[in-house]
Amino acid sequence: MNDVSERARAKPAIVRPRDAASLILLRGAGRDLELLAGRRPGHVRFMPGVYVFPGGAIDPEDGRKWRVEARGEHLPPRLLRCARAALRETWEEVGVLVGRRDAQDHPASPAAPGLSAIETAYAERGITALLDVLTYVGRAITPTPVFRRFNTRFFLGDGSAVFGDPVSTDELEDVAGAVPRRDPIHAEPGDRVARGPRTARGAAPVHGREGPPHPGLPRGDPRRVIKRTRRTG
Repeated sequence: MNDVSERARAKPAIVRPRDAASLILLRGAGRDLELLAGRRPGHVRFMPGVYVFPGGAIDPEDGRKWRVEARGEHLPPRLLRCARAALRETWEEVGVLVGRRDAQDHPASPAAPGLSAIETAYAERGITALLDVLTYVGRAITPTPVFRRFNTRFFLGDGSAVFGDPVSTDELEDVAGAVPRRDPIHAEPGDRVARGPRTARGAAPVHGREGPPHPGLPRGDPRRVIKRTRRTG
């Protein structure tokens, strides 16, 4: 057996990325803009100690329409599953719900049979998971030389649609608002640097390019120019 075949056999198999979703919650504007992030525990194998946005892998239950959701008709099926996963993971990891108390979209009764844990959380608080408060911004894939990979789709959400106070959990520690990276000349002592999708889930944007100003947002809003990626949803 020659050296070439030995190297071929020793080459590790490429792990297929698992679909995942993440939610970037924004609060404030301009120099006061904050992102909600938390630190992964040091004992986990995948990205220990790294600050990430709330999120995680898509579960089978995310493919089923919630009885507490509304206004998701504009999303294709894959992005609809991802939006539910992003909301569910955000609640599981930092303890907040994203939606509205809307008289036109009544959530299910907390006593309704067969509600999942996330549906019950919304119903008990009288909140509807309005999916149109989320903005899909793109996806990122974990690089290949990693034992665990994710194909993560990222959504933006505004802090005005958040119910509850973020808390640290077994999945995310030191949960708090983080000041986005600024030019070093303008950075202030004590600013926490929040990186983009590369830090969240260890992935780099795929086919990224600067997109046009986002429609429907006022001029000067930092969300008007976002990283666009190839549409796969």
